[in-house]
Amino acid sequence: MKLYRCRGQHILKNRKIAERMVDYAEVQSSDHVLEVGCGTGILTQFLLEKAEKVTGVEIDERFVSLLKKKFKSYLSSDKFKLICGDALKVKFPEFDKFVSNIPYSISSPLTFKVLTYRKKSVIMYQKEFAERIVATSGRKYGRLSVMVRAFSTPRIVEFVSKKNFVPEPKVDSAIVLFEPKPEISVKNIDILKKIVTTCFCARRKKLLKVLRKMNVDESLLKKYGEKRAEEIKPEEYAEIANSVLHVE
Repeated sequence: MKLYRCRGQHILKNRKIAERMVDYAEVQSSDHVLEVGCGTGILTQFLLEKAEKVTGVEIDERFVSLLKKKFKSYLSSDKFKLICGDALKVKFPEFDKFVSNIPYSISSPLTFKVLTYRKKSVIMYQKEFAERIVATSGRKYGRLSVMVRAFSTPRIVEFVSKKNFVPEPKVDSAIVLFEPKPEISVKNIDILKKIVTTCFCARRKKLLKVLRKMNVDESLLKKYGEKRAEEIKPEEYAEIANSVLHVE
């Protein structure tokens, strides 16, 4: 139990929710699906029933041992490939869909690693993190909200009670569907990241002061300079980023 908590891993025990996650992803018989954090294999089982091939990444050797026994026939037929390792470090194989109840402790870096592949993804998060992803204004709107839109179109498809996990987490969860269609068009992701990070690290300051030294087009400084970070929409951040040739 303590091991799960230290890794942010909470095992989904509700089979109906796992089945719905597969349905949200619209997994087809021709799909190769990637799953991170297989745990006891509840979600894995439904993926194997629908997909042509499933690759699972699991860091906990005890779960790896359990999964090898549970899915022995799928492993021997090469329909299931199991990788024991850190999902942030292992090289992902080519895949068509990503469906996972991921370890919450690595939500941010793993999300961006997955989104760079620009594939349809269905991911379970802590509720507040999911709300930050889909926010377009307000207190929960921030760097994360803007950056995911440079890779995808995200939306919450279901809220999940904490009672559906073992060990039970302190907060509820939510399932987010990422369609691989960027909401905003950006020429240079690194420039967008620099601008958004700089702006939201100085939320209380007006953008004129924040962006003055970042080679932003003067007309855009006049257009958005009196606003603060949370008042700028994702598409406006894209407009600002696209006006910058480089950042130091």
